[in-house]
Amino acid sequence: MAKKGLGSGLDALFGGNAPTPRQVQEHAAGDKVLHLSLDAVSANPSQPRRSFEQGKLNELADSIKEQGVLQPILVRPVDGAAGKYEIVAGERRYRAAKQAGLKTIPAIVKELDDKVTLEIALIENIQRQELNPLEEAASYRDLLDNYGYTQASLATRLGKSRVYVANTLRLLGLPKEIQAMITKGGLTAGHGKALLMVEDAADRLLLAEYAREQGLSVRQTEELAKNPKALHKPAAKAEPKAERQPKLPSADDLLLAAVEERLRDRLHTKVNVQNLGDLHGRITLEYYGEEELERLLELLLPDVQF
Repeated sequence: MAKKGLGSGLDALFGGNAPTPRQVQEHAAGDKVLHLSLDAVSANPSQPRRSFEQGKLNELADSIKEQGVLQPILVRPVDGAAGKYEIVAGERRYRAAKQAGLKTIPAIVKELDDKVTLEIALIENIQRQELNPLEEAASYRDLLDNYGYTQASLATRLGKSRVYVANTLRLLGLPKEIQAMITKGGLTAGHGKALLMVEDAADRLLLAEYAREQGLSVRQTEELAKNPKALHKPAAKAEPKAERQPKLPSADDLLLAAVEERLRDRLHTKVNVQNLGDLHGRITLEYYGEEELERLLELLLPDVQF
């Protein structure tokens, strides 16, 4: 299985001379790094990424206090506002720099139109694995609706398959409640695609809540999606049991739960961390198809070819 990267994405946009994130970091020839006032820089309202985990921002801000901003951000001039700039790539560094109390930030300034700005922001976030599935889907929809792309041409730009783009876009058809479950990591994009098989809105939401609460795999969710009415069957009455005092989680339990949550946020997939006793445990990652496996391998083993 060969890895599919996004190397062709920005090159395609700039005819082989793309300012990829790596090129920006390495100060490509001809790029002058300026130190701009943070007050002169603003976020891009079309930035694909909407959520920024505060814990990670705190860590980056602490690092910036010690070492400064090591990689310049990419900005473009704001039309009709002399001396003002809008972020194309690097909003997380910008936010952390403000939090760290910096007055200026290193930046590369480029004249870029709206279309290219959105493409660069989207591709950089995909490369860094920083978008949740709904943010990615919303960005695809924006490019399709406002910039004349077809699903096939967009897939080529992003280095993705057309099927992957189409399936990601389908997530936007889910109700807001289920989208929120996916955004928070309670369900994966694979679960969302399985839930789209359920036609009745009430059954779909019921199955989503059941899948989240029971920790169902995507395959199990798909099976129930074929017959969601099974969820309405009354369960057999159980014999009354003596009430037990709820067991309070130990410090180890709380630590593992925190590790599980951080891994889920970082990898955007279902993660299970188990304590098997005697300093023995297991971390399980789930993937739902070849595209998702390739994404995880790209993130976990970036320098390994398969």
